[in-house]
Amino acid sequence: MPEQSEHLGPPDTGSSSAGTSPQGRALDIAALGLDARDRAVLVSMTRMLDGQAGLRLRWVEDAAACTTLFVPHDWSQYVSPPRVLVRLTPRGATPAHSPRGLSVASPLRISEMTDVLEAAAALYDLARGAVQREHARVALHALRDLLVGDLLAGERRRTLFPVGDGHAMVVDFRTGEITSSMQQAELLGRPLLLADPQRASDTVSWPGAIHTLRLSTLLWGMTHALIDQGVSPHTINGRYQLIRPPEPAALSRPSTSRLVAAWTQRAMSVAEAAAASRLSAFEILWFLSTALALGIAVPAAGSQAGTTQA
Repeated sequence: MPEQSEHLGPPDTGSSSAGTSPQGRALDIAALGLDARDRAVLVSMTRMLDGQAGLRLRWVEDAAACTTLFVPHDWSQYVSPPRVLVRLTPRGATPAHSPRGLSVASPLRISEMTDVLEAAAALYDLARGAVQREHARVALHALRDLLVGDLLAGERRRTLFPVGDGHAMVVDFRTGEITSSMQQAELLGRPLLLADPQRASDTVSWPGAIHTLRLSTLLWGMTHALIDQGVSPHTINGRYQLIRPPEPAALSRPSTSRLVAAWTQRAMSVAEAAAASRLSAFEILWFLSTALALGIAVPAAGSQAGTTQA
């Protein structure tokens, strides 16, 4: 059997070639590890079935760029989603134990090939959507970490943060003002593509509307979005106390007002704050990390404070 390839990373999930369209769903098909005969039949059938059952099919030689990867039935190499695996199983043979992906019998039959391609298209759409949502969560979390890190480091300069598709925001850490090419709701709701932050000149402009945001309000909005998405926060040890109440943007979640009232009266650990407010420790950790970054929460005297990655 031909040698199996190394780990395959995810394809470009933003590519339009594999998306849905009025002309039908599209699949880019490739193969690894198949013998020459099976590969030739697969190429021929891909071309023959192109346009059938609402599917646009294209054969690609680069397995890293495909959406649907045909492999031998005993394939064991990991292939990252959203790519869909289809195992070519000799007719009458027992499929591999608990295989990931789909399976089709060989020699290939047109009806069975059509069925497996329709299933592959549906699975790819599901997997691609999950990967895109995960990328969006990771990017939003990363941008928040950059902003929080700069605040905790005492940054005072104007910094340009590119966020993809020609959009950017300039954060003035001294005043807490943000000049952005997007409104806050759009910034929190769209997939971001981060690039390295840059020192901003005194005059930064871009085409289109310019929006003025507040850094503290954006951080609370990011915090709520990441809580809603179930993103794990950093673990924070020690006992803390709020030295002043947060702005109204922090109080949109149920029971947050109860938390603020209790935490301004006495120092508490995350577990104590969760019990006092009837919020989860998960929500408390996100609240506390933002409050610490904005300087409205401080460690209690004698507390061994610190954070670790969850």
